[in-house]
Amino acid sequence: MQKNNLNELIQFDDNKFRPNVLINEHGYRMVLLTMRAGQSVPEHATAGRVTVYVIRGRVNFYEGQTPCDLRQGEVLNVAPSSKHRVEAVEDSALLVLATAVSQGIPDGGSVGISAASDSKRANDEELDLREVPRPQRHPLIFAKFDALALGESLRLLNDHDPIPLNRQFDSIRSGEASWEYIERGPALYRIRIRRVAPSGQAVAV
Repeated sequence: MQKNNLNELIQFDDNKFRPNVLINEHGYRMVLLTMRAGQSVPEHATAGRVTVYVIRGRVNFYEGQTPCDLRQGEVLNVAPSSKHRVEAVEDSALLVLATAVSQGIPDGGSVGISAASDSKRANDEELDLREVPRPQRHPLIFAKFDALALGESLRLLNDHDPIPLNRQFDSIRSGEASWEYIERGPALYRIRIRRVAPSGQAVAV
């Protein structure tokens, strides 16, 4: 059993949206997301189903090109793998629940990291960095990575080799991530980043 007082946990960052992971378990994630008016979460997709509940404020939620005015006390559900983004109209606090797609892992017994990872690879979330403004890329990537459970991964799609990002992972997430090139140029780079060790402090979406 885990109890949280959401009102006490609400904190804003004047420079960027602030995700605070409350629960991060295999197949389930709960995140408290705070945003100043004018801040936004770039478009992305999640392999599982996502539920967004507005605790405070007002946001514009976009599923693809379809907008939805979402206000305090309202809740919204997003289908798996559906691209979405959020823009804060007012200072806002959102409770975001994400449930993973069933991967057909047999019940009973323990599943190793490698086996669990292999079974989930087809449903890895992919971020197309070409569609994300440069200043928002690294914060979004680290937010997504910090929310991964042990053995889970995400894929990046880019038009150049993100070597500085790789070095940044080595510097501030040392030993936590593996870096795998699925496709390596010259015009397109696709990279899988997998969590291979737990984080000392989870502070991301």
